Amino acid sequence: MRRKVNSLTNTTTLRCLAALTLGVILMAGCTTTRSNPPATATPMTKNRLLDENGARKEIEEARRMIEGGDYNIVIPRLLQVISKFPNSNAAIEGRYWLGVAYYKIESYREAIDLFNEYLRLAPHGKYATDSTDYVAKLTSEYEQKYWTAAKLDEEITACNEKIKQSPEDVTLKLELADLFWKRGDYQEAGKLYVALVQQKPEYKNDATIQSRVEIKSSGEVVVLSPAEMERRYIEQQPLVIVNEHSFQSGRDLYTREARFYVVTGQAKNRGDSVLSGVQVMVTLYGFGNVVFDTNTINIGRLNPGELRAFSVRFSNFENIDNINRFECLGTFER
Repeated sequence: MRRKVNSLTNTTTLRCLAALTLGVILMAGCTTTRSNPPATATPMTKNRLLDENGARKEIEEARRMIEGGDYNIVIPRLLQVISKFPNSNAAIEGRYWLGVAYYKIESYREAIDLFNEYLRLAPHGKYATDSTDYVAKLTSEYEQKYWTAAKLDEEITACNEKIKQSPEDVTLKLELADLFWKRGDYQEAGKLYVALVQQKPEYKNDATIQSRVEIKSSGEVVVLSPAEMERRYIEQQPLVIVNEHSFQSGRDLYTREARFYVVTGQAKNRGDSVLSGVQVMVTLYGFGNVVFDTNTINIGRLNPGELRAFSVRFSNFENIDNINRFECLGTFER
């Protein structure tokens, strides 16, 4: 009787093990492999997209300005975009449009350099063929229009000889002054322009002379050389915002989504006088120039050459991914 009980017990145990094994197999067969969750954009990827979108919008506006003939206005704007978004595809395209703008104002050397830079960065780009054509065209025009230093020296010597023979010839004096200006002898050219105005007062209204020398009512003469024009521009706009940057921060513990948008930069006084009441207004924009938020940072006093950093954190937006670009504008009191 004891042997039968043991036999039944062993048989029951084996059946249970077999049933359990079959259940595991069936469960394994019905279970599908779980797929990985969809990859989400990293903060770095999102920042690249924001930079690209912001740069693209700026380049499109610059292109329209070039087509409208606003060359002098668009050049500093394009320079800022290229500096602000150096690694974006739009900034590479911006080099092409900057070359076009320089060509339109006859700054051939700068235009050639930019077209060559575009070809280096995008040899098979959208404007590669146009850039190649521009380089060939401008190189030819540049060689015909702008003489070498040796050629300029020869022309100046020849013009001086002609003036010795005809000392009252105003046309020859204008030609000599223009040759000195082209060679970079701005002070010498300025003296000739002043002498011409003294000889012929009506030349004071000549467009070329007005663009190169300023004769004040007191008799003081200021030569409007490139260095003087740059000094005047800095005097008018001594406050600049540099090293602008933005990033997302404050990750949510559960969703890992960024809660804040941070803009940083530096305010610099590049002038030679103290600036008071310096402020930086930072504004966030969405697509279509929709204003999301704005904030003002009070910096206060800035001494000549002083550089002051700022940082502002934004959270007043519905979706951080809808932020298209930011803008920093500086104000001051003298």
